[in-house]
Amino acid sequence: MSTKTVSPLLQSHSMRDLQDGIAGAGVISPHAFIRGLDADYDRNIMLDQWLRPLGEADDLRFCFGYDDGTERWVLMERLAWDSEFFGRGMARLNAVLQPGMPAPLRADVGPSIEATRTALEQARTRDVDYVFCPVSPNDLPTIRVLSACGFDLIETRCHYHRPLDAPPVERHPTRLATAADVPSLARAARVMVNPFDRFHADPAVSEEDADRLMERWVEASIVGGFADATIVPDIDAPEAFCTAKYHREHWAGWGCRLAQPVLSAVAPRHRGWYVKIISELDEHLRGIGAEHSFLITQITNNAVIRSWEKLGYGFGKGEHIFRKLL
Repeated sequence: MSTKTVSPLLQSHSMRDLQDGIAGAGVISPHAFIRGLDADYDRNIMLDQWLRPLGEADDLRFCFGYDDGTERWVLMERLAWDSEFFGRGMARLNAVLQPGMPAPLRADVGPSIEATRTALEQARTRDVDYVFCPVSPNDLPTIRVLSACGFDLIETRCHYHRPLDAPPVERHPTRLATAADVPSLARAARVMVNPFDRFHADPAVSEEDADRLMERWVEASIVGGFADATIVPDIDAPEAFCTAKYHREHWAGWGCRLAQPVLSAVAPRHRGWYVKIISELDEHLRGIGAEHSFLITQITNNAVIRSWEKLGYGFGKGEHIFRKLL
């Protein structure tokens, strides 16, 4: 089967056709593992991100038409902030799919491989040399496409969640972080390296850049609005923290008041405090009206997973992160 046409995706289809085509391809919502959450609304949040207007240099979304009348869509975008921070062209591959048709697990992925290779060539002409792609372990056709195109697996994540339906049995002295805490919290993030997160695990990212990114995230969380709250032990220079996003703007649409602890680190002198901070953060989230919480870590992070399970969190889903250097 040969390619008949190649065109920019958003120029060749209406927004409604794009949304319907992606939904019809079997793409599910990111938080479909949470019962009672409106999965259609949740998926639309993701599709709005995938299909939002992009500058020409960043838009790597293509439609590939074939002589049998079928199409393959490749949804990829150059990441301007990441590219500037790391000093190289970085992009995210969001999906490779046949619109309107879920791919059987044993599907012929030849056309998708051809489409992805061509899209990667286009990315290279726009000075992109690093592409990563999150993919569900259930999506075997896309995993085969990525493998055939030379992507490497660099991280496997797991998502855990729990209802915030009861206060903790034991309380611990914590407070909200302030700008004065940034140096100590950045130090904790730099010292407590997780060798299996996608930045530290990737030989293509220097350890210095990975550590610098952790520090930048801490600063952006506390003074740049990246997070809605950061919980720390109620002491000076705490060197232990967890940030959170409330996601309040989506509570009505989700039909579920879902919030998310995001970035955390606990320096050695606060050994044992991680579970206390998460417990207190859950109580903080319950206090602002949240009713459910979810977290993400690497599947290798046994100590963190045990802490979550101790607090009543349960497994939600897994996710692989693949990466290719162009």
